[in-house]
Amino acid sequence: TYTCPFHGWTFNNSGKLLKVKDPAEAGYSDCFNKDGSHDLKKVARFESYKGFLFGSLNPDVPSLEEFLGETTKIIDMIVGQSDQGLEVLRGSSTYTYEGNWKLTAENGADGYHVSAVHWNYAATTQHRKEAQAADNIRAMSAG
Repeated sequence: TYTCPFHGWTFNNSGKLLKVKDPAEAGYSDCFNKDGSHDLKKVARFESYKGFLFGSLNPDVPSLEEFLGETTKIIDMIVGQSDQGLEVLRGSSTYTYEGNWKLTAENGADGYHVSAVHWNYAATTQHRKEAQAADNIRAMSAG
């Protein structure tokens, strides 16, 4: 199975949606996920470059190297820093991108993904709520 790290939905190896996170809380209608409506779609074109994976639902697109253009020089530089290759570590990143502001706004407005992507924050918040309910939190003076 595969669980989407953004929303926490789980799919089987053929792309069938098996379960969604918090279905009762998500507000889905009765017609949600009927007849495979939310199963994964087949990627029409799939290529990789130096271990980075790229997919397109449109089969009629330029080759990956043509699309990446000069970006390949940056990828080559990053990947070529070690003979052992590149290791991606879990953590946070800050970046600037040239893109439509609506992408960031949409991501920020989508509270459904929080417990899947920011699970540590969500778990900490839940723990604090439980501690407050049990009256186990006390303020202390630092001075």
